[in-house]
Amino acid sequence: MLEKTKSLARMILEEKQAGGVLGLRRGEWDVIQPHLFRTPEELDGLVLEPKWLFAKLSMKILRTSPGNFRLAVICRGCDERAICELVKRNQMERERVLTIGIACSDEQAAACLCTRPYPSKLDAGEAGTGVDPFDDGRVRELLAGDDGERMKKWARLLMRCIKCYGCRNACPICVCEPCKLEDDVWVRKGTIPTEMMTFHLIRSFHLSDTCVACGACQEACPVDIPLLLLQISMRKALQERFEYEAGLDQEKKSPILRNFIDEPEKDRDVPAWVNSLGDEHGP
Repeated sequence: MLEKTKSLARMILEEKQAGGVLGLRRGEWDVIQPHLFRTPEELDGLVLEPKWLFAKLSMKILRTSPGNFRLAVICRGCDERAICELVKRNQMERERVLTIGIACSDEQAAACLCTRPYPSKLDAGEAGTGVDPFDDGRVRELLAGDDGERMKKWARLLMRCIKCYGCRNACPICVCEPCKLEDDVWVRKGTIPTEMMTFHLIRSFHLSDTCVACGACQEACPVDIPLLLLQISMRKALQERFEYEAGLDQEKKSPILRNFIDEPEKDRDVPAWVNSLGDEHGP
């Protein structure tokens, strides 16, 4: 898979299909880090592991590059889904992004509880079958019981939170500026103990129709809160009720927030944050 990915990336640079390829490079002292490959020769240092999400970094690169710069991104399934969501929210232009899709291993899919460990455009690797996260014992245990019992379980887990904003910073979809979770109206800063329930429930519902189940929030959490498990139930509800999964359809908008625009409540203004949902409401 690595050699095929290198070959495709070299071809893209040689044919000038893109001005750079974003991926991982093994550098000095065996340090692996993101790198923007500009020449075919640089690609000798390309590596594919560990799992790394490039969607948010891609957005920042494109925002600071000339308008005619095109970026190729080596991305897994969750990364492609995140790019799709950022495009739908007018955070990057689709025509400026070229993806080189790679598949995750079965082991990686199991670790991430991923149902689609491959992108829609798969260039390297074999598309695995993924896993059903609701067959996982951790998920079944958290979902067991009535609403009150489940709330008590989550309250115990969220008591670990130190409000470091690691989940927000790692999330490829958390791009709102300014971030409402830094507003004292909702969550006061510098309080001990932290308002963990308020913080996480606001964030969870804000991402309910956008989360691509990449698990970056959970991986970034220094106190091991299973944040991914909080989101996958919402993805399942959207799929069952609206036949909608974030990141899988470039043209299909969120059924929840689009309804809020098309059929707003009587005598209530549409809030400013909807300006990132579609072209007619774009910045």
